[in-house]
Amino acid sequence: MRQGSLLSLMLGCIFATSVQAECAYPDSDRRDAPEWLCSLDGYEGADFLAYGDKSRLPSISLQNRLAGKAAMIAVVANLLDYALADVAAQLPPNTALELPDAKDLVRVAKFKGVKILEKAASPQRHLYVLAGVKPEVRDELIAVAKNEVLSVNKKRLITLLGQDGWKKLTSAK
Repeated sequence: MRQGSLLSLMLGCIFATSVQAECAYPDSDRRDAPEWLCSLDGYEGADFLAYGDKSRLPSISLQNRLAGKAAMIAVVANLLDYALADVAAQLPPNTALELPDAKDLVRVAKFKGVKILEKAASPQRHLYVLAGVKPEVRDELIAVAKNEVLSVNKKRLITLLGQDGWKKLTSAK
């Protein structure tokens, strides 16, 4: 019995090491990238995770800002996708909704709770920035995303649902 548990422990360690060894920077053979770069599934403490990246630039500050901006836009896109699905679930089947543009920086600025969580530079000086939404602001940012989806689709939804249906939909926020 003891040999079986020792063998399973050794296999578990080998498997864990091999899984971690598979996480490499996309631009380098070195295998020491943070786990979140390979899979966001295991990251805890935040939702709607995404990362942005930027290759080396003459200015580290500019590289940092551009990678962070890409990560923030990706998180806002995730929030808008979630809100669109939530609104669509309350509508008749096959209702076509327009997805708001997550690259609109005025729109991105409305999502004040999106935070930069981690940064990592590859051996080739490529910068990766992880962003997400902390649990304490999750509901607030989902409401902002839902407002954006409703705003972009207002005319279409009033035509489809009528004024009373629109009021009912917007009051269910």
